[in-house]
Formats: sequence, C-alpha cells, structure tokens
Amino acid sequence: MSQPEPKDRGMKWMGLAMIACCAIPIAFFLFLGGGLGLFLGRSSQQPISNLPTSASTPQPKVQQKAVNISLSPAANWQANNHVHGLAVNLDNPNIIYVASHNGLLQRSETGKWFWMGKQRADYMGFTADPTNSNRFYSSGHPPTGGNLGFQVSENQGEDWQQISLPGVDFHALAIAPSNPNIFYGFPASGAQGLHLSKDGGKTWTKPRMVGLNDAPFELAVDPTNPNRVLATTRSGMYESSNSGDNWTLVPNTQEAPVISLALLAEGKRTIMYGYRFLQSAPGIYHSNDGGKIWEKLWTETGGVVVKLAIAPNNPQILYAVNENNTVFQSQDGGKTWQKLS
Repeated sequence: MSQPEPKDRGMKWMGLAMIACCAIPIAFFLFLGGGLGLFLGRSSQQPISNLPTSASTPQPKVQQKAVNISLSPAANWQANNHVHGLAVNLDNPNIIYVASHNGLLQRSETGKWFWMGKQRADYMGFTADPTNSNRFYSSGHPPTGGNLGFQVSENQGEDWQQISLPGVDFHALAIAPSNPNIFYGFPASGAQGLHLSKDGGKTWTKPRMVGLNDAPFELAVDPTNPNRVLATTRSGMYESSNSGDNWTLVPNTQEAPVISLALLAEGKRTIMYGYRFLQSAPGIYHSNDGGKIWEKLWTETGGVVVKLAIAPNNPQILYAVNENNTVFQSQDGGKTWQKLS
C-alpha cells in the first residue's frame, strides 16, 4: 500500500478534528497548533467549584426500574450528522445508544433506530453509567447554542439536569468503571486542560497533566484501577497512573496513533481494543500488554472508526462506528464484523 502524501495525511487529521470537535477553530487548536498552549491549560489541583470534593465508594448494582422514553423513528439519522458517543445497554447487548450532533439515538434489539428524549441537542462526551442502565452523562450544545456544561439524565436521556460547570463543553469524557463517582474530562471550550471529579461531577480539580501536550481524541479509565487513565492523541497514546498528574507515552503508538479506544478487564489484565491510524493497514487492533504490541483484528472498516464500545454483560460483543456513521457489530471479540442497518 502506497504511503499517503503529507498533504493528504494532513487533510485526514483535519477531517478527524471536524468529527471529534465539530468546529473549525477547535480543529485548528488540536491539530495545527495555534493557541495550543492556551487550550491545554495547567494548574495545581484546586477545586473548580466551591462545593466540597470527596471520593465516595462505588454504589452496588441494583435492579433498575423501567422508565418511559419518548421515542420517534430515526430511519435516516446518518444523513448530515456525525457521532460523538457510543454505549451498549447494561443489561441487553443488542441495544445500543449513539450520541450524535443531532440528538441521542437508540438502536433497538429488533434493529430499528429511534431518537430518544425530549431534546435534540448535540451531545458531546456522552457516557453511560456502568452500574445504572438508566443513567447517562454528557456535555455539548443545546439547539439554541452555547454549552450544556456537565449534565446527567436519570431516565435514559428523556430529561437532563446540569450538575456543574455551566458554560463548559467536554468533548472527551470518561467514567471509572470500578468507581462511577470518578470522571476525567477534557473540554474544548469554556475551560482549559484536564479535569477530574471524585464526587460524581459535583466538583472538579485540574491535575498537573505533566507530559501530556496534545488534546485527546478520547479518554479511557482502566476497568480495575480508577487512578489509571489513558488518552489517545495525534502524537500517540499516553497513560497516567496517578489520576492525570503525570503522563508517559505508550511505546510504539506514536507512528500509528490510536483514535478510538475501549478497555476490557480480563482477569488481572486489561485488554485494549483500538482503531490504529497505521498507514499500511489502518483498522481495529487489540493489545494484551498495555498497548506495546497490537494484533490486527479487522481492517475493512470503511473509514476511520471514531467510537468503539464493548457490551458490559458479554465482552464478545463489540460495536464500532466509523466516520461515515456506519455502525458495525462483532459477536466474536472483534475477529469478524457485520454492518448493521
């Protein structure tokens, strides 16, 4: 396979920035470097809110009550749209949620697509609670403009309430699976630099972020260790073992940056699934050793995979969405994939 010309590669990065950030000025910050120092603000760990910061213990999983969701058909949702988030239903691996520029979507177990909830917002940083199938978190933009801040829905996107940080827009947002009170976020506007919350998003601090100099495409928290967080960036994948204070480059990721990332706990190991922007064979790979060595799984993705997700109750079932809004499913741990209608 021929190597792409520098101009073509630069255009590809710009395209990814448009998908990830939905605004030309932000893409400029992320990938052309203008104002990057301002965008990546650093400070000591001082609370951003005047509310007290406290780390709570994870809540045990309980049987969730059914909620009534406003659903309307979304047969042509892919047109004039792009994807910002992907999650799999906690109890049913055949139901998925897609957060898009034009609103939140559900793909039912019968294969039909529906718009969810009362509002058609641009949901950035969409994240599903790993212990509560009714609870979603997001940021983004309302239809009227501005930023949503950090918000929560307790009824699968039917209604949303702002928790904190009014005026902030998190594009990268991750929840700790082993402690869903812990969040990491990286805003594109309204604030600068990496943010950390240990009380369910009520208050936030800013880790020192030493060694992380690029804004992330995505953040992911180790399923077994809430202090270990990974960031996929243009210059490679970075990891922090102390809640975002210090970062190191994962070897062999700078030449094939990981765009989208999903993590799976398997015994004492954390398995990584990622779309690698490898020039000779871009596609979905997995790693069993923390990202040092990657094994190719699938390359017929039809474009850059912008989001990956693993079914919580069946890790053999994976989902992927590419830059063209095509959704794929694997039922064998990523070895084979099928396009979903």
